[in-house]
Amino acid sequence: MGEDRFLTRPLSVVLDFARFGAALLVAVGHAVQLGIYRGPFPFGLRMQHYCVIVFFVLSGLVISTSVLGGRSSLPRYFVARVSRIVPVAIPALLFAVLAAYVLAGPMRVYIDNSPDDPLEVATRLLPPMAFVSAWPGMPAPVWNPPYWSLCYEVWFYAIFALAIFLRGWARVATVAVACFTAGGAILLLMPVWLMGVALTHVPVARRLPPVAAPVVLAFCLALALALFEVDRAVLNPLLKAWWPGKTQWSQWAFADFAMGLIMVLALIALRPMAERFAQPVMRLKDMAGLLAGFSFTLYLFHWPLLQLARSHGLVAGRSPLAFVALLGLVVAVCALISLLTERQSPRLRRWMEARMFAPKGGRAQGRGA
Repeated sequence: MGEDRFLTRPLSVVLDFARFGAALLVAVGHAVQLGIYRGPFPFGLRMQHYCVIVFFVLSGLVISTSVLGGRSSLPRYFVARVSRIVPVAIPALLFAVLAAYVLAGPMRVYIDNSPDDPLEVATRLLPPMAFVSAWPGMPAPVWNPPYWSLCYEVWFYAIFALAIFLRGWARVATVAVACFTAGGAILLLMPVWLMGVALTHVPVARRLPPVAAPVVLAFCLALALALFEVDRAVLNPLLKAWWPGKTQWSQWAFADFAMGLIMVLALIALRPMAERFAQPVMRLKDMAGLLAGFSFTLYLFHWPLLQLARSHGLVAGRSPLAFVALLGLVVAVCALISLLTERQSPRLRRWMEARMFAPKGGRAQGRGA
């Protein structure tokens, strides 16, 4: 079943599990951060942040793979990205506002990144809807700090598309304008996203001997644990001393580069392992697709749901069992919400494609038939 491209079918199934796992770990970490669970927990705030770096590398890999082969175009790329993002992003922003100002319970919960005056909420909605809330000085969305990574990723998508699909001076000019508009803070993390892109273009990434894969994967785990020891003490102060402007959500950029490289090595190791166990892996395809199918919704909806639970006094305290139950409830609610968000992406895509790519005169012929 070996394929020439990096992202093989078995590896794609494994990465579907990874996407869901990363989204779940982000939710776990944020639940601890918000004080919903106060029991034993081996990780700090860095776990959920590094899971976002995992998302960035996977995103670069998947997006680059999708445009290989010359069958894509800038308009079709635009449709694919819009139909994937909009059905989840816009409802997530609106739901967070509804949760903060209407559904919230009697318990006082800090309304993070939002004004206490509901009349000012428009100022917190428009920038995120335009994916510019990660810019320095821009207001962040109501009850949804994790939204920052989507703002970054949209700019990565745009810059990548202009570089791939345009030619000549049009490419140079538009990429330059897009980079200037995105700003230095967002560009600081774009190399992490491009690490995933590089996997699709570097042949040596597909040549790791299967016998070496488990060793490399264990080495990646050791490196990740070591990174937790040196990021705050060494890498983060180094960036602060070197970078002259505001870093926004890129304040851990050097540590993020390291995590990105660790993730790339892990993917290189996972590829031959997935091929080696292709048959049992492919039998899990449906389960992996089901879980990955609401991972985006889980990522963008878990924070307002956690805040909503806090406002009604639903916290786990120091009980791991209560924490698992509460987290399971959040995951289940996100799975239900995804029926109205992610599951509508194919429908929106077909609708957009029918209007953008329909043959001329097609509608008239259809009426005549």
